[in-house]
Amino acid sequence: MKKLTYLILFLNIPVITFASDTLYTRNIISWESELVVESNSLTLDFFKRFLYGGYINESQKNNWVSNLSNNNNLFSEISNGLFYHNKLGNNSISFSVKDRNLFRVNFTDDLMKVFLFGNYNYQNETLDFSNTNISFDRFQQIKLGYSRSRKIQENKLTLETAFSYLNGNQHFSFVSEKASFYTAPFGSYNDLDYDIKAFATDTSNFNLFSNNGNGIAFDFSVSYKVTNKEYTIYLKDLGYINWNHSDLSYVTDTSFIFNGFKIDDLFDFNDSIFKDQINNFIDDLKVNPKRSSLKSYIPASFGFKLETELKDNYFSKYETGFNVRWQPHQDNMFISVEKILQGFYQSGYSPYFYIKTFAENKYALIMPELSFGGYYQKLSVGISVKFGKKVPISIGSNHFENLFKGSDSKSLNIYLQIGKRF
Repeated sequence: MKKLTYLILFLNIPVITFASDTLYTRNIISWESELVVESNSLTLDFFKRFLYGGYINESQKNNWVSNLSNNNNLFSEISNGLFYHNKLGNNSISFSVKDRNLFRVNFTDDLMKVFLFGNYNYQNETLDFSNTNISFDRFQQIKLGYSRSRKIQENKLTLETAFSYLNGNQHFSFVSEKASFYTAPFGSYNDLDYDIKAFATDTSNFNLFSNNGNGIAFDFSVSYKVTNKEYTIYLKDLGYINWNHSDLSYVTDTSFIFNGFKIDDLFDFNDSIFKDQINNFIDDLKVNPKRSSLKSYIPASFGFKLETELKDNYFSKYETGFNVRWQPHQDNMFISVEKILQGFYQSGYSPYFYIKTFAENKYALIMPELSFGGYYQKLSVGISVKFGKKVPISIGSNHFENLFKGSDSKSLNIYLQIGKRF
């Protein structure tokens, strides 16, 4: 049963790919499904142990810790959607409906160390848990796009824009921007200093397409083709969701010192002594919810790419470019330079650089790729293939080398798209 589960995951974990635009140069309708799981530190072995249980020895824990960095992330997205594209002379229109589920975690190595080993090994040390973030979003994205091309002498300029309505279903977020934990020598006391902002949508309105929030998103791109080169700058999915008021909203900024349990008389010991002190301990940590709303951002992409046509027997063109993402943890300041930089840093997404070539024959279009960055934050080798004329199918992987790493893989992925030209 476990082997079957891993096989299903392997066959359904894709990665965001920049080859999909090759499918939309003509009129087409397509169905797209993808599952993305990427991390810069957590391996498949980590998830296997916690999903299926079993004894975790010290060697395994040390191996997981050795993979950690100061800032660690995990990103996952499951989406299904229908896409339509129609080219009318120099104009094009597009329409898509997509169901999206996003899960994101950011944490420090200190937090994972305490989770795995406890605090005994960190006496007289202050551990940093700052910038911890856990978030989950489920929403539907309805997008309408338009593009227009215009010749400028022998060159071609293309402008494209799109607007999206976002129907928010469910949201959960936990954010702690500043948090630390100190253990005194011999555990004589523990000092926990933290701030917490947590929010969850109304659980009574919990169905697949409920409306617990509304939002918008915006796309824009400019392409300029000069002889055999085309330059493109793009912005995709810059948007947010305003979530409805919920009673499950928590905000606190406090510190807590735990000195252990006090027993006045060992000969007069009973369970009620611990029970009363535990209740006091819980009361000190308890945060009362209040009714409020929340604004959250979806991951926005910004980038540049250059496509160059080649006169070669094997490769028709090559493409190179970079991509960055913007997604702050919370809406806590007005738009400014600081806010823009905050969104890039808190996204957990390193600048993604790539170069790929296009080799086409009468059977298929093959696109090998070399990339670095993203959530994975390492060098990767990828390959994608598109075949079929009337019913084109695209399949590929941006982390092909991870397919052979087994339990040490940090990103197993595949991209699949099926369309119908008309």
